[in-house]
Amino acid sequence: MLAAIPAIIAAISGILNRIIPDPDKRLEAETEIQKALMQSQSAIYDAMKSVMAADAQSESWLTRNARPIVVMWCLAMITWVVISPVFGLQAGTISAIRAVPGDLWNLVMVGIGGYILAKSVTDAVKAVKK
Repeated sequence: MLAAIPAIIAAISGILNRIIPDPDKRLEAETEIQKALMQSQSAIYDAMKSVMAADAQSESWLTRNARPIVVMWCLAMITWVVISPVFGLQAGTISAIRAVPGDLWNLVMVGIGGYILAKSVTDAVKAVKK
């Protein structure tokens, strides 16, 4: 989302040009909009961080390890895709990959991204505590 903020500002800029003719006031409005978007994005990341931290501290083994399990599964699948041509299984592997719904790929990418974010936050907290 952070990468989208300049695009959002650019889209809004045309509207602001018509509504606010004064360049200084328009720049001030754009800055406030950008600040609000950044704060909103920061709040989303904070919420994600707290959910991941709660998962990591859960009493349930499965909840604590869900993201690492997904990452390991994805690594196994990537490894399979890489080595399947060696065993002559490339056509079956490619057709299986094509059969996976797009929403499932999104779920996997969010899971991996969430795991990487949680791991980064955990490592950063450990570094700060030292």
